Amino acid sequence: MRTLLLHNPTAGNGHPSGEELIDLLASAGFSPEYQSSKKGYKKALRKKWDLILVAGGDGTVTKVARTLEDREKLLAILPVGTANNVASALGLNGEIETIIEGLPSAESKRLDVGLARGPWGKRRFLEAVGFGTIAKAIAHSDGREKPPIGLRVYWGREELQQYLKEATPERYEVDIDGEVFAGEFLLVEIMNLGRTGPALPIASTAAHDDGLFDIIFLFESDRAPMLSWLEDPESEPPPVTVRKGREVRLRWERGHARIDDRVYHPPKKGCAVKITLDDCELRVLVPGVPAQAD
Repeated sequence: MRTLLLHNPTAGNGHPSGEELIDLLASAGFSPEYQSSKKGYKKALRKKWDLILVAGGDGTVTKVARTLEDREKLLAILPVGTANNVASALGLNGEIETIIEGLPSAESKRLDVGLARGPWGKRRFLEAVGFGTIAKAIAHSDGREKPPIGLRVYWGREELQQYLKEATPERYEVDIDGEVFAGEFLLVEIMNLGRTGPALPIASTAAHDDGLFDIIFLFESDRAPMLSWLEDPESEPPPVTVRKGREVRLRWERGHARIDDRVYHPPKKGCAVKITLDDCELRVLVPGVPAQAD
């Protein structure tokens, strides 16, 4: 089996190095070719592989989703990032050693890939496209000194709380499969997965393979409950309004936007944004799950 190990050497904290990962994979019967995700990875992904092992966080997995053209290639995620939202959506929450040991007998799960069209052109995404407070918080975190890796999730949540306290609602008209939802919102998030940003489970009913987005709206009246929820987001579902749909359209006129962790500043003039699922999903090996029916 021709196997590529695509590894982010700077991801996570206290995780195995590239050399250690290769040794662990060898013990499980794999002989991967190593490739850093920092440079040269696009050329490497164009080669013929039977399996691509992605060792990194959400950014590294998303690089593969944006770059990989042959969607028949099998992927396996070794979550060594900070939030690991994509891996969590797939149920990959165990130790790296345990995940690797289970790969030879693992079955594949489908992972939907989103496609956002707008002034940026076309851009694939895995987690979410968002407008408002979360996008603004991510935008203002760029360039700041980051805390230790083990504290970044908590730091990100605290940052979001601060921006949410001061946020001004913006008016959006969001067309979901032909039905328009209009109002003033503190945030609008089109979620492909259940978690986003600093490991926030903001779309508690989202599934990675249902062919639907969860569209999240936060009204001004829910600001205080949302601030309380951010203190302990694992304790209960978030105080947001949720709609599900396959195609989302809106006009972006003001405020920040983001596609996963890529942020876009407010446009000079209003522009249309269309969000759909990409034509082809990814196939990801997940140990300990039943085989997926054709």
